[in-house]
Amino acid sequence: MNGDTLNHRSSLHTNTINLKRHTLVKSSLDDARSNASMRLRRSWIDELRWQVGEASFMKWTVEDVLAVLKYHPVPCLLAVSLLFFMGVEYTLLMIPPSSPPFDIGFVATVHLHRILAGCPALNTVLAGLNTVFVGMQTVYIIWTWVVEGRPRATIAALLMFTFRGILGYSTQLPLPQPSGVNFELIM
Repeated sequence: MNGDTLNHRSSLHTNTINLKRHTLVKSSLDDARSNASMRLRRSWIDELRWQVGEASFMKWTVEDVLAVLKYHPVPCLLAVSLLFFMGVEYTLLMIPPSSPPFDIGFVATVHLHRILAGCPALNTVLAGLNTVFVGMQTVYIIWTWVVEGRPRATIAALLMFTFRGILGYSTQLPLPQPSGVNFELIM
């Protein structure tokens, strides 16, 4: 063997190795680009999965739920009362519109009632704002308990709405006159 043949084989071997490296690097870059675009597409899904996975309720076990029933009976009783009084309040037959209402709230707010009766647009705007406010409260209450694991707002809401249901059942008011706009969540 002469030195030229050895040199030629060595350069062929080096070129083959370089070509393989180039192919590997190119395919690695293509894979990285493909993976990066795939990660960008999946990032919001992964973020949502992570947030749901980190939510407090995802870590509850059957024992946790039973412990709530055993060690915290008052909030459980309030939750059952809330459901009961919601059913009673929303199925309660109202007194006819011709009957005069008697409610301490009406007596205390006669002046405000006159203002709102004189300006129906203001009444509609305030009713809409009240509905938005109640919706925001509901989202906050559910979020703090289910996602953050802080039950204090939920317990307070259960207390408030339970007693509101009791008072709603105790105070029968006449049906309102039909109007063009009706907001269902008005408190």
